[in-house]
Amino acid sequence: MLKSHARFQRCSALGFLFILGLTGTLKAEITFETLVEQVKHNEAKYKNIDLKIDYIYQDGPAAPRIRIPEKNEVLIYATSTNSIRYVSQEGNYRVEVESDQLFQDGSSRKSNHIKMYDGKITRLLEQENTVNLIQGYAGDNYHIRPHMLYLRGPYYYMPLSTLLSGDKAIANSPEASWPSGRSLEYAYRGEADFNGLKCHQIWATLHKNKKPVRRLEFWLAADRNFIPARYCSYQLKLSEDQPTVEGEVLEWIEVSPGFWFPKETKTTSFSSYLLKRGQKIVQWTKKYQTKEVSLTPRRELSFFQNLEIPDGALVYEIENRKIIKSYKKGESGDPGLSDAPPNP
Repeated sequence: MLKSHARFQRCSALGFLFILGLTGTLKAEITFETLVEQVKHNEAKYKNIDLKIDYIYQDGPAAPRIRIPEKNEVLIYATSTNSIRYVSQEGNYRVEVESDQLFQDGSSRKSNHIKMYDGKITRLLEQENTVNLIQGYAGDNYHIRPHMLYLRGPYYYMPLSTLLSGDKAIANSPEASWPSGRSLEYAYRGEADFNGLKCHQIWATLHKNKKPVRRLEFWLAADRNFIPARYCSYQLKLSEDQPTVEGEVLEWIEVSPGFWFPKETKTTSFSSYLLKRGQKIVQWTKKYQTKEVSLTPRRELSFFQNLEIPDGALVYEIENRKIIKSYKKGESGDPGLSDAPPNP
């Protein structure tokens, strides 16, 4: 009986050690590649989305200024508020943007932007006077991806998993605009805590003509669908430890159990010129504020097709990136007029 008990203890101890070893192995197997797969897997959860979000840009004290020569005075900061409605459903999308912009010279402007894709044609209305009818899929600057809120800008109109998958994947992305001579090098930097969230740090170093010029750092929040909770960008010729751009999620929404979305984010850029001189002065800030979000849109196909074209709008029909026809809505040459009954 004692022998059996001792044998059981030895087996239990060996089993416990095995579990510890297995746990250690699994932990050690976290690599950059497995994290990219996690990002890609979680991005797919947001493939279908119905979203209302505000994007707010504000110039800071270090932003370039325009002066009135006669008065030699500094004008007001520039601001821009964009109210965005974005719906993506089974590969189709529709985005509507209303913008209110205030410029440094005191002038202001309101603008609108509507773009949609129905699986066959991309339709775009800009400023109520220009329309593009594009054969096939065309992306849009206002696509809202929760994993890419910090990087919605030139060159980065792509999923985060694509950005982290190498130059070939980026080049093959239909939405990428990646200049020649650029490449990325990646590294997994381990775990870190940010605002109470367990995060995995990833570095992506941008090379230009084989020289490192910028480093992008992401804190992927494991309990927030691997959405970056924090982001930093460094100009390496300036500093390797003082970021020129910092971003973070200020608040989260749990859309449904286990599905998270940033409720508010803030990204701050600092003047590189002043940072080089030891001064950390804000150049601009960008904020996203989520108003409504659902991951279960239920839209009819017509929602992704119906674009109301105002009379007099200039219409361009585009195929293979070439204009094949142009006309003004409601005027001679408009193919829609051929469907109208003749005047009595």
